[in-house]
Amino acid sequence: MKQPLVSIIIPVFNAQTTLSKTIDSVTGQSYKNLELILIDGGSTDGTLNIIESYKSVITYYSSEKDAGVYDAMNKGIDRANGDWIYILGSDDELYSNDVIENVMDRDLSEVRLIFGNVINTEKEHRIVPQIHRSSIGWQLIFRNTIHQQSAFYHRTLFEETKFNTDYRVLSDYAFHIGLWRKGVSSLYLDKTIAKCKAQGLSKNFSWPLYEEEIRMKRHTKTGIPAWIRFAIYPISIAKFLLKKTL
Repeated sequence: MKQPLVSIIIPVFNAQTTLSKTIDSVTGQSYKNLELILIDGGSTDGTLNIIESYKSVITYYSSEKDAGVYDAMNKGIDRANGDWIYILGSDDELYSNDVIENVMDRDLSEVRLIFGNVINTEKEHRIVPQIHRSSIGWQLIFRNTIHQQSAFYHRTLFEETKFNTDYRVLSDYAFHIGLWRKGVSSLYLDKTIAKCKAQGLSKNFSWPLYEEEIRMKRHTKTGIPAWIRFAIYPISIAKFLLKKTL
């Protein structure tokens, strides 16, 4: 069976303390039909020195000021040649050396989205689960059930649209809602794909996160049903208050 090319994209900004482990988790994979793409947002620490030291195993990298992490992801997608695209945070790691081999070792001819599980590390909020088991379905209306670091996207999913850079934190959520509404063929694998730091705006449940969620879900192009769009403000306030008390 032919091994599809997998493009691994790492968006980077000032990640000198974590980037080496992230890259090592990719270069140590038993699956060899990979390309590694790093998109740096103009780091000012020692990140560029680390990238330079790995130049022999990096397929492509760039360093320039960007419009945020989703802009970097889109730049990486534009450079990707792979049949499948996987996006890894610069402070995250693939779970084991055989992760990609285990994901790709099957007939994927009818599948356009693959997802599995992620282990959350260094949690800042107790409501964040130790293991995130991704899923796709109506629950996406209320929360992002697909952890991006658990997901492999077929390159055709980005032919019509990429990540919306108007959103700072939730563009992958909006993208996943769109995939669900389109009925994209998907496959869940009960396998741990990555270890990810559960930190930052998306995991501390501060009000700016919910402001962006309200704006995103009220946008008609997201495909959220009309009754949810009208009710999203009180729903988001309730979610915010509930999570602040837990």
